[in-house]
Amino acid sequence: MKETRLDNVPQSFKLPDESKMNNPGIDLAIWERLRKRWARFESAGHKLKIDFHLLADIDDEKNILAIDVIQNINDDIFVETVQRNAGEAYKVLGINGLSKERLIEVCKEMMRQLHGQAKHQDVDLIVTMAPSSPTSGETRGYVEERQSHIKSSVLVNYQQYYLLNALREKMIESTGDGWSKVTAVYRSGDLEFYFEY
Repeated sequence: MKETRLDNVPQSFKLPDESKMNNPGIDLAIWERLRKRWARFESAGHKLKIDFHLLADIDDEKNILAIDVIQNINDDIFVETVQRNAGEAYKVLGINGLSKERLIEVCKEMMRQLHGQAKHQDVDLIVTMAPSSPTSGETRGYVEERQSHIKSSVLVNYQQYYLLNALREKMIESTGDGWSKVTAVYRSGDLEFYFEY
């Protein structure tokens, strides 16, 4: 999957008409919800920085599969991954059709690598993912020091979103429960998952 970064977001957070968007297949209601959220934070005096990463099909750069909207709000990082079509990138990421057990193995390796990027190794890595619509969801990652419980944001991206969402979907299939949030906690080489309604 090819990534492109867009850093120059206007202060007013104005969105183009759907007809003028490069990729009008992505739900405009999601952008409206995000724009309203940003306006609320901005009017309340919060420090806000927004970046975009476009996720294109490696075989067709014009085929934008999803957009990561990286929202840095007072140094807390939240990433909204917005898909054009639900699950469309699973095949490109190599997770289409994986069993629940295999998804857990892939998640554990992903979390191990993300944990390895932390400045200190005596921290727990926590990543949460909650869908906000059928084609989007918010992912947040942070490390928490075990002694002091001080938390620091960690930049996550579409990979964590897609893996945790695929695992959430498998859990819904197997249990019949409508899980609306999944939390992955990586601690001392062990990975635990928590599912919430």
